[in-house]
Amino acid sequence: MATARLKAFGPGPGPDYDPAIPAPRSAARVERGRIRHLSEHLARLRVSSSIQGQDLEWIESLASEVEAWVKLKSRGPVEVLRLRVLGSRVWALLEPLPATPHPYLVKALPHPLKQGHPFAPHKGLLGLWSTPALEAAHAAGAADALLFWPDGTLVETAIASIALEVEGELWLPPSEGRVASLAERLDLPEWAGPRPRRVRAFNLKDLEAGQLWCFNAVRGVWPGTLL
Repeated sequence: MATARLKAFGPGPGPDYDPAIPAPRSAARVERGRIRHLSEHLARLRVSSSIQGQDLEWIESLASEVEAWVKLKSRGPVEVLRLRVLGSRVWALLEPLPATPHPYLVKALPHPLKQGHPFAPHKGLLGLWSTPALEAAHAAGAADALLFWPDGTLVETAIASIALEVEGELWLPPSEGRVASLAERLDLPEWAGPRPRRVRAFNLKDLEAGQLWCFNAVRGVWPGTLL
């Protein structure tokens, strides 16, 4: 298969771009023109596309072209590279890193998806699934929505994965029903250091015993505070 050419690959979406359309997507951190974990982000796009029935075995061969474009266009010390698959094309946008408020207030809200949704690990396939919860959190004065299942167990935020630190141990929610986090797999171990990590369900009451941490591939790891 010939390598697909990139369309709308530059500082701004193409005319056929609609953020509400469900499509494979991933966001990477760029540090002084260097993309963190680019190969893993491209692999995520390939896997998400395969769920839609698309075979994008060529996508990881675009890494050098993406890297060259980012180095040419990068202007800040830390930026965000947003990648999205549109049919057989890859679209990209380079933008400033969003500010992370301190304190980072989170509003507890029901998860907008049904527990066990098959697209849960690749929520780009669900379009703007988190927008209503995020808007409700903003209306309440919070920066983000802390999402929970009907049984009260916490899952993730609208933009990040979560962990609860209790007495030097990091608790991670069960993976079922939440985004497959690259930050959890690639960045959290280095940040956590010797602190043990284990999968353990926890709820809002448990937050009283420890520190909530939020993390994603763009912003890194930061503390969250329940509103």
